[in-house]
Amino acid sequence: MRKAADRIAAGLAAALITTLTVTLPATPVAAGEPFQSPDKGLVFYSSYPTEVVGRQATPDGVCRPVPAEATWILPWSGGFGSVSGYQTPDCGGPGYELNNFHSWNEGRYLSYRAG
Repeated sequence: MRKAADRIAAGLAAALITTLTVTLPATPVAAGEPFQSPDKGLVFYSSYPTEVVGRQATPDGVCRPVPAEATWILPWSGGFGSVSGYQTPDCGGPGYELNNFHSWNEGRYLSYRAG
């Protein structure tokens, strides 16, 4: 039973990694890039330490996964009028506005849509 559960978990992890690789836009962000001011686009940060964990250059209305380590965002440029965070991986259910500077507990938002 334990081996079957391990195989299922490994399969789900592989599927998630593949999905994130395909759905996230290509960005110049390297894991652990330090905070920059000013920066460009919509930038996702971790809190401890403060590092860039994701970036989106321009709003497009596409549902995207929130980087797992993200705990706050800041739209530096690009015309982000509305950024909605969702507690589901498919942008389903109620959306919560994450406009301007907004923070949350790690893992609270699983997806977002920027318009």
